[in-house]
Amino acid sequence: MKICLTSDVHLGMKFAGYPGIQEQLVNARFEALRRCIELANQHTCDAFIIAGDLFDRVSIAKKDIQNAARILGEFEGKLTAVLPGNHDYVTPGQEGLWRSFQDYAGHNILVLDECRTYPLEHFDLDCNLYAAPCFAKHSSKNQVGWIKDALKGDDVLWHIGVAHGSLEGLSPDFNQDYYPMHEMELKACGLDLWLMGHTHLPFPEKPGPKNVVFYPGTPEPDGFDCRHAGGAMILDIDAQKHIKTTYLKTGTFLFAHEVGDVKKIEDLDPWLATYLNTGHKNTLLKLKIKGRLKSDDFDALPDIQQQFKSHLAYFKLDMADLSKKIDPHEIDRHFSATSFPHRLLSRFVEKKDHEALQITFELLEEIRK
Repeated sequence: MKICLTSDVHLGMKFAGYPGIQEQLVNARFEALRRCIELANQHTCDAFIIAGDLFDRVSIAKKDIQNAARILGEFEGKLTAVLPGNHDYVTPGQEGLWRSFQDYAGHNILVLDECRTYPLEHFDLDCNLYAAPCFAKHSSKNQVGWIKDALKGDDVLWHIGVAHGSLEGLSPDFNQDYYPMHEMELKACGLDLWLMGHTHLPFPEKPGPKNVVFYPGTPEPDGFDCRHAGGAMILDIDAQKHIKTTYLKTGTFLFAHEVGDVKKIEDLDPWLATYLNTGHKNTLLKLKIKGRLKSDDFDALPDIQQQFKSHLAYFKLDMADLSKKIDPHEIDRHFSATSFPHRLLSRFVEKKDHEALQITFELLEEIRK
């Protein structure tokens, strides 16, 4: 059996903090899902599994739900299974996102919205899925506990778990409120394979014969804390339950975050050399520079910013920890020669107390503002 695994597509994410490229980022997530389907068809996958967070939230525009169902309907395999994650969680007994989705979904699309076993014989698959959906955005308790005691007979060849939540040692979950799980806990459930979502990085990085827990990561990066190419996994499981894993690139955009100290404008040259080429036209770069620059170098920064912006999809320069290096010329520009601030600052220049000069100048500027 061959499975295409994805998760954390986050359709409907708004990207309000990215002016000028917001629409492209929103649309890229739908395109990433479409590429996942295309690759699944090219690899003749039997099943297409989404391990949570197909949608970014539970209140999604009707057109986005329809578009998602339409894209998933293009899968040519036997089954598409969708697990509600912590962003698009299911609320038992209430109509909402998943009821609307099912209204548009095709007959071969199955929503795993209950903690139970889903036999797949109806889809001509020799397999049971054991689902652990999310019922709220946050929970200190995962939903996999029931699986350990679930009946797992010999009537099917493969027993596969589908869950969404953080994994100890992999996912940052400092408050333990994202359905935390341990790998040993999952293995103790006695299943052949775990298809997981929540972590936006693929895991394992280099799959081996003993791996049974798989996170595909997000198919499209979604922020500066997600600085890897988006992708999906193809899992090929044979009758002896050996798993062959193939990782496929699906993303369009790439987020990059650079941080460094500068003493002169030329210190920006390595970043210019790296990012000012056609290979980065779909890169979003946040560059944080720290230090002090001479006035002329500081005043040249707008031109440098424009160079980055003309070659990248998006550019943000963080200068919160950057300031002008104060010298006599800069003092003359801001204060008259007979003023007290001018005399005070000039005294620091004479004493070559550069640190006191810088701090005092900045304090005086704050007072003036």
